[in-house]
Amino acid sequence: MSPDGRPAGGDRWTQAPQFLRAEQTRGPLPADTDVVIVGGGLAGTALAYNLAGEGIEVLLLERSELNREASGTNAGSFHFQIAIHQFTERDASGSHDRLLREVRLLLEAARLWDALEDELDANLGIHRTGGLMVAETPEELQLLHDKQSIEAEAGLETLVLEGDELRRFAPYLAPDLPGATYCPVEGHANPFLAGPTFALRAVERGAVVRTGVEVTAIDPGFVVRTSAGEVRARRVVNAAGAWAGELAALSGIVLPIRAEGLHVNVTEPRKKVLEPLVQHIGRRLTLKQAASGTFIIGGGWPSRAEAPPARYSTIWESAAGNAAVAVRVMPSLADVRVVRMWTGVWAATDDLQPVLGESVALPGYFVCMAPTGFTLGPLVARRLAANIARGVPLPDEYAPDRKGVPWIERM
Repeated sequence: MSPDGRPAGGDRWTQAPQFLRAEQTRGPLPADTDVVIVGGGLAGTALAYNLAGEGIEVLLLERSELNREASGTNAGSFHFQIAIHQFTERDASGSHDRLLREVRLLLEAARLWDALEDELDANLGIHRTGGLMVAETPEELQLLHDKQSIEAEAGLETLVLEGDELRRFAPYLAPDLPGATYCPVEGHANPFLAGPTFALRAVERGAVVRTGVEVTAIDPGFVVRTSAGEVRARRVVNAAGAWAGELAALSGIVLPIRAEGLHVNVTEPRKKVLEPLVQHIGRRLTLKQAASGTFIIGGGWPSRAEAPPARYSTIWESAAGNAAVAVRVMPSLADVRVVRMWTGVWAATDDLQPVLGESVALPGYFVCMAPTGFTLGPLVARRLAANIARGVPLPDEYAPDRKGVPWIERM
């Protein structure tokens, strides 16, 4: 073993994943700490890792288990191309500049993901398979051309393929699709590995992680009351993702964040035929084939909210509708059986921007959330850590109490 407890030598691609042992996440809370992070998903664990690396004392609290909610129930896709929900207001004032900023942020996230396996000395299941975004109508094809010009200006490599060129490149797609945009840097990582690996490395750097601890109140002066006792902190970070609004309400705060359920289908395995991630410019679809041969079909179809502590539940209309779009795009899936499905949840904002930084109205209270949470999670965590530790500024448009957002109800 190396001095820090990691395996000496060996191949990270064949070694079994390393996670925190249960006893490492149990135990009493410290009486006080510098930073309390609430939320044990990808953003929270990555933030704990980065803050500990800055030499800051940090305690991460998770009410359930690490990576059990949104961060561990998504499909793990990297989304770098402009999507339809970003592009529908392309003619609005300022939309061009906003899209440029968003694509450049995603490119920065891509570069970070490229370096993470070496930095964390772990296999995160990162695969750069490339990504196809398909069009089904002439109008959607024009959208592909429109967005490609913005992506090129931002520095993202994409290429619009049409007709026979598309059929040669992707013969598995429906032959009547008029075109698709190919992005070579898209792909995916394993959502079951990324967050837990950040948590492990955070503890190795000195962070304290406690699971099964629910925050019940945050009193003035940042006395954080929990189901396991209380801890006093100098600063608090809300990294609760889709539940960030509920957590903020404990402090009388309204955040511009809402939770939306999503649905994922998984099929029986078939011979490997699909390499790139496939998306649709006009309909909800993400489609990829795992190394095992199974197809993972998602795209944000809704699931049904249930009263806590129950999870979101599946909806037949979402399962069937999502599968139908997949078969429309890739007809050979018609006789492939769906063998399981699950639900997740994601955090959304009306302006599509991250909520990142410190409240002006409540100094010491920070928020760490990005709508494209899996793709952007490690990056927004790194940026916030630099802001907390060294005062590196964050964009004003990410501020929790940015203009037009009702934030503080009472103080």
